[in-house]
Amino acid sequence: MFQVLLCDDEISVTNFLKNSIPWESLGIENIHTASDGREALAVLEKNQVDLLITDIRMPRMDGLELLAKVRQTTPDTHCILLTAYGEFEYAKAAFRLGVDNYLLKPIQVEELTETIENTVENMYLHRKNQEVLFRENILRRWLTGSIGEDELGERSSLLGDINIYQRSYCAVCMSKAEHSISLSAFTEKCVPELSRVYDCLHVWDNQGYYVLIVSGKEIDREQLAGVLRQTARQLDISDKIRIAAGAVAEQSENLCVSYQGAVKLLSSPEPPAGTVQLVPDNSRIEADPDASIDYVNLSPIIQKAIDYIHKEYANGVSIKDFCAKHTITTAYLGYLFKKETNTFFNNYLNTYRLEKAREQLVNSQEKVNTIAEKNGFTSTSYFITSFKKYTGMSPQKYREQNQ
Repeated sequence: MFQVLLCDDEISVTNFLKNSIPWESLGIENIHTASDGREALAVLEKNQVDLLITDIRMPRMDGLELLAKVRQTTPDTHCILLTAYGEFEYAKAAFRLGVDNYLLKPIQVEELTETIENTVENMYLHRKNQEVLFRENILRRWLTGSIGEDELGERSSLLGDINIYQRSYCAVCMSKAEHSISLSAFTEKCVPELSRVYDCLHVWDNQGYYVLIVSGKEIDREQLAGVLRQTARQLDISDKIRIAAGAVAEQSENLCVSYQGAVKLLSSPEPPAGTVQLVPDNSRIEADPDASIDYVNLSPIIQKAIDYIHKEYANGVSIKDFCAKHTITTAYLGYLFKKETNTFFNNYLNTYRLEKAREQLVNSQEKVNTIAEKNGFTSTSYFITSFKKYTGMSPQKYREQNQ
């Protein structure tokens, strides 16, 4: 639903418009009114108005001056101009300011209703296009690791029917060996098949590759490659397309590593068309807390904080103790840590402890409670709960499957 602002110095006109147009059926929910340009600007400052319907000639600030200011502050606002005979020069100036249409007074309800209906349709299209662009921007930032987990979670509703908190992720990059084919058509055919098992998103990246983002509890890349090969054969483009699938990544923030691996395969000495290249399975990207952190470019204080965690993780690590030793407030250190590493201090500490515990479960026969204690967990039950949330299985089951 949209909001409209009616602006005319004749109150009878705004009342007539307010009561004569079937606003709700046109998709307009809130109707604001103003008697001149200055009053209209005050309304615009307090409300997110989508459509402005204004007269030209008004006291204090006329419609053209109002339009000029609207274009400076809210350029996406749609405008319909109401004008009298003999004011066509004003109307021409208004079109230069980007009005959607102008109507002559006296106003005909049917004509104005039709004009509003057409304008609202354009507004819906514009909103949809904006959402598409915003969605594509989010996906590109996700692929390049330039969006944090918290922001990705906040924006996930724009990505459609996908769960961004899956256990496994894989980036599949495609490029054309011949310009005559459509990668969009290729994905339109293979995505429904993949969507039976996985969540799938797709987007053009900034390097000219078409990228499939595949996620699920477990990803079988051979199955994935089989669907891609079959689709290429069905479309008779096996010899015209190049495909590379990155390693399976654990946790959403590591998708960028999978993507980088796929891009590297495609950008290496040109592989033959018709094959689906796979980054080796032993390159599976686990949830390493340091995987997406560029240590060298961190500020000295954050480097020290990470070194402190690596050295003292098995003991009573405390952000307060660290800050006391380095004369910095916990709030400011927390801010810097999140800004530079894309995760919080305590999240990093917990992930590091769980990674160490996972290694020990596979490489030793020590009891679960001993491993928990050795990695800084004061409660075995809390360790088991955290480990299951992190890996999807209990420590004992993880050991059985990986030893």
